[in-house]
Amino acid sequence: MRELIKLAEKIEDKNLREKTVKTLKEVNLSNKKLNYKPLKLDKSPAGYPGFEHHMEEGGLLIHTKNVTELAIKISDFVIEKYHKINKDFVIAGALLHDLMRVYDFEDSDEGYGITKKLLNHEELIGCELYAREFPEEVVYIVLNHVQPSGLIPEALIVHFADTIDAHMDVYIKELVKNSFNL
Repeated sequence: MRELIKLAEKIEDKNLREKTVKTLKEVNLSNKKLNYKPLKLDKSPAGYPGFEHHMEEGGLLIHTKNVTELAIKISDFVIEKYHKINKDFVIAGALLHDLMRVYDFEDSDEGYGITKKLLNHEELIGCELYAREFPEEVVYIVLNHVQPSGLIPEALIVHFADTIDAHMDVYIKELVKNSFNL
């Protein structure tokens, strides 16, 4: 968590930085009628059955850190090569994009199981950020990180950083597994 807070400190806009840090520290739902039970953030995996990236205890924190660091690097490239973007939105969106994954899993003797709920993680975080009065652009980024529509470049950056990190984790694990099974 300390590393995520350190990354959040790169957000120049004080109000957005404070909201982002508070949301990272207080992972909960404003709507108390949604009676979902979260895993602790430091226990939650990031992937899901069928796409098992970062499917270990603490995987969500690792994935979030990786996505944010990669999104910052992509942002720097885009700013240098193309045009100015709002890097604060990218950092906040990357840090928060999968935060509600803690409501996706339950810990069991067989490993991590998926909880049954109507709203998926990107919808939950989008609704929560809306309730916490985040900028519309950050809400858009988290709502569109899985299937981006590309209306703003910041959303594409978070989407691609998320995709690269998740796929690399799966690919590297498969490569290591297969190299020992020759």
